[in-house]
Amino acid sequence: MARPKVTSEGAKRTTIYLNPAEDLALSVIENSRRVRTEKRCQPSEIIADALWLYLKQVEGKTREQIVALLPAPPKEKRQSNLKQFPEKT
Repeated sequence: MARPKVTSEGAKRTTIYLNPAEDLALSVIENSRRVRTEKRCQPSEIIADALWLYLKQVEGKTREQIVALLPAPPKEKRQSNLKQFPEKT
């Protein structure tokens, strides 16, 4: 059985550095979520959850406020006038 995709569309790979205590804390959260059979138990999901919680509780920003800062999605692309012809065999 294939593992479900964990990252969202457009996610950016980022490197973070954790000291041993921070790495242990992340492992404790990860394993606790696995025991509770939660779906979001990957390190990237835990860090993302922590960021949203920090923004809400410390910075007083909601997810909607942050999402509103993103540029609008691109509009539909106009259809090309080019026609593709089948290859000669």
